[in-house]
Amino acid sequence: MKRTLKRFLPVLLGPMLALAFYCGAAAAEESGTWGQLTWTLDDDGMLTISGSGEMDDFIPNHPKYWMLPDPQEAWQAKGIYIITVVIQPGVTSIGNGAFLGYSGLTSITIPESVTSIGDRAFGSCDSVTGITIPDSVTSIGDGAFEYCSSLTSITIPESVTSIGNYAFSSCDSLTGITIPDSVTSIGNGVFSFCSSLTNITIPESVTSIGDDAFNDCCSLTSITIPKSVTSIGDGAFSGSSLTGITIPESVTSIGNNTFFGSSLTSITIPESVTSIGDYAFSLCSGLTSINIPESVTSIGDYAFEGCDSLTGITIPDSVTSIGDYAFSGCSGLTSITIPESVTSIGGGAFYGCSSLTGITIPESVTSIGNGAFDGCLGLEKAVFLHIDESVQCLIWYFQRVPGNINGILLQVIPSGRLGVRPVPGCLSG
Repeated sequence: MKRTLKRFLPVLLGPMLALAFYCGAAAAEESGTWGQLTWTLDDDGMLTISGSGEMDDFIPNHPKYWMLPDPQEAWQAKGIYIITVVIQPGVTSIGNGAFLGYSGLTSITIPESVTSIGDRAFGSCDSVTGITIPDSVTSIGDGAFEYCSSLTSITIPESVTSIGNYAFSSCDSLTGITIPDSVTSIGNGVFSFCSSLTNITIPESVTSIGDDAFNDCCSLTSITIPKSVTSIGDGAFSGSSLTGITIPESVTSIGNNTFFGSSLTSITIPESVTSIGDYAFSLCSGLTSINIPESVTSIGDYAFEGCDSLTGITIPDSVTSIGDYAFSGCSGLTSITIPESVTSIGGGAFYGCSSLTGITIPESVTSIGNGAFDGCLGLEKAVFLHIDESVQCLIWYFQRVPGNINGILLQVIPSGRLGVRPVPGCLSG
């Protein structure tokens, strides 16, 4: 959800890398070899790389911690002077970390011979405004253009089949992008923190959207998810400005944090969805209504926490459990229907639902968590369709609920009798 230190490191280390490379004098023309390739850096800051074959990596694949290239290798010690990179035909790949943190780099030429762009190849190149990826490229590595904060446009060709995790994360100036039909999955965090992204086209070829894929895309107001998508990862649209979205019938679950803190006012959940994850719609303060289909069997912890514009909700007969704090802080909620299928109501499930006036606990409920109705100060009537230990505990609490000076009308059907004493294990909330 939030940026970790690891996500901030490239921002901090980019300038540090440049300073580490500084030699105190204007760069003279230099040249050397890197693996099977040769390179030349002229007085104008143009780095030319030529030869035949792959470019060796400067950092390993998927390092556990953020790593910088060794400044003693190839052109890395001259990164501060490099303004233009020209890769000549014959070079077939761009190695991991090849130009990582080159803050002065403004222009890149990639030939048709290149088939892959490595992990963090252009990470934190914050002066690059645009780049053309040739039709020969089939894969873009993890974090390949991460933190390219001036990048406003990029064209991904039809040849690309794989886009790595966080490939365009934190490209703050990127406003729109089209994903080609050749791509089948959108990886974790690919467009996370792209704060200027307003539109994106997802093709029918995509079957999965990864965790945090569009996390904190605060300018993204609409998106169409094609019918080909079968899974949407945790936190995929959290913190976005989406106001409405239709989830296709092909999706079977809504993951944890999927729409956490987004601007949703409405959403259509299809009959194919069987579970709503933890924090799935938490803090969606603009959400006024939601239809939970009959296919859903579980509602996760904090699923609708803080949805304070939600006024009513019907839980379908298919649901068997309501998670902890699932509807906590839904201060606008005036009514809710709990079906006979529900067997457990989690702790704090309706905590702080101050506008809730009535509740009916069905006979099927055998477990009610601590503080399930704490802070429901507008509650006027509670109906219980059976008596057991958990219900008796709740009744005992209701009779002592703070702030309810007029008392709550408590009714047990069919017996009409109330348990008034605490049972072992009863807590006050």
